[in-house]
Amino acid sequence: MLIELTRKYKTRTLFLIVVLGLLLRLHGLDSIGFNDDEINKVEAARSYLQGNFLINLEHPMLLKSLVTLSLVAADAWNRGLGVFHQIPDEVAVRLPNVIFGSLTCVVIFLFAQEFFSFEVALLSAFLWAVGPIAITVNRLAKEDTLLVFFTWLAYYFYLRAKKVGSTPTRTQAKFYAASGASFGLMLASKYFPHYLGLNFLYYWLVGNKEQFPVRRRIDTLLLFGSCVLVFLFANPVIVHPSTLKYMFHYVHQETITHHGYLMMGQLYSENLTFQGGIPIYFYLLFLAIKTPLPVLAAFAVGLLVVWRRRREAGPFFLIFMLLFWIVPFSLSSAKWLRYMLSWMPTVTIIAAIGVVKIAASLSALLKPRMSSRWALGLGTVLAVVFLAVPLWIGLKASPFYSLYLNPLGMGRAAYYFPHEELNDAGLREAIQQVCAEAPKGATVGGETPPVFAYYLHQFRRDDLHYFQLSDSRKRAEAPRSAYVVVQDGRKYLENIAFIHELESDDQPIHVVNIGGACAAKIYHALELAQLSEPR
Repeated sequence: MLIELTRKYKTRTLFLIVVLGLLLRLHGLDSIGFNDDEINKVEAARSYLQGNFLINLEHPMLLKSLVTLSLVAADAWNRGLGVFHQIPDEVAVRLPNVIFGSLTCVVIFLFAQEFFSFEVALLSAFLWAVGPIAITVNRLAKEDTLLVFFTWLAYYFYLRAKKVGSTPTRTQAKFYAASGASFGLMLASKYFPHYLGLNFLYYWLVGNKEQFPVRRRIDTLLLFGSCVLVFLFANPVIVHPSTLKYMFHYVHQETITHHGYLMMGQLYSENLTFQGGIPIYFYLLFLAIKTPLPVLAAFAVGLLVVWRRRREAGPFFLIFMLLFWIVPFSLSSAKWLRYMLSWMPTVTIIAAIGVVKIAASLSALLKPRMSSRWALGLGTVLAVVFLAVPLWIGLKASPFYSLYLNPLGMGRAAYYFPHEELNDAGLREAIQQVCAEAPKGATVGGETPPVFAYYLHQFRRDDLHYFQLSDSRKRAEAPRSAYVVVQDGRKYLENIAFIHELESDDQPIHVVNIGGACAAKIYHALELAQLSEPR
């Protein structure tokens, strides 16, 4: 009932949802320092400004270009109107993803409305806006936010083109061209071409030529032509021989300097294979403990609804995309939180379907004896459970959204997935603490060379000497006395024995806590050489 009232104000309501999502993503954006991937974006932006685009070649150019523009704008602001209110680099670098992550609400709304109803679409947009998992990834300068935005935008335009009908029109041609352009921007965000293939496979499996007419040759030309042109325009570095050479080395894992992923206190291999490695239930566990319980319950109900209606085009799309995203990624040994973002729109839409189903079932059950007062009470209860509670959780989890756990997580923040939940949170503060007390020329060990280099310079301690804990040769060469920064999220197969010995022999001189979780420990090892030697 409450949702039906907003039908007259669709644009206004959607605008408010986008603003809500933007505010949640903006709040405390600089409360966590850079991680190593974000430092790579900063270095790429500086290189771009000098005309060098052959840096960080494992990723396309689109996000790095947007980060460059954002840093330039922030610098201009800081030198001018913002002289008394500076924009930190952490905010400037993450701002493009914050904006596109918020605008994804619109894309999800448009897509869900085409396949389902206005109520489902609006709820889907809202659940995306306040969802802790989506917010967590959107606040990182990683390519996945842009990937999701343009992938689902391409799916929407393609669906609109299909629904125009079998009679060719200019509108249909525009939708195909827009879909191709969006797919081009998707590829310029991240090299995941299989998402394009999934779209074609879905319509082939549906096989309803009356509902979804087959593309004409001119439509195919428009689709792929616009895709290639936009991709090359947004990512021209792809044609440079250095890019192909780097990608070859990257695929063969020649760029990896350490191995291992800590999950629930156990180290797993994260090699890009389909055997062993991180447990297969990684993503399901993440979804189960990081999703607000009302949304999780609605998702379970929604799954039953879409499965029963699986012969319909919309529900089949959700089942198809959910399975084809979660199954391959779960089988792979390498698993990362950011990969979840690609199928989170599916989760929010299914959960929204569940909310609508719950509301309809309760209304039907109580309708024979429901007065206007009871109807208002039911609407209020549903609004509190499925709207107010997720919003309250989003507000409460800020600004450390990655540490959020529902009751199923039993309050053990940073235990299940320390790398994802902390993601170098607290490292900036740990480095600052070392810089404040370390004597001139001291040695400091850690596991993120780009982050240490950046913040040592920021804190004016370029005199400190850094070495990487996972490099046994560098550990052996380090002076006997050194500061060591240990992070659970940065424990690897190459350094775990050293860290265990360090933690058993010494007590940390400082502990950095973020959001109630231990983010980093600082040790002042006086016999580092002995610890570095195998026993």
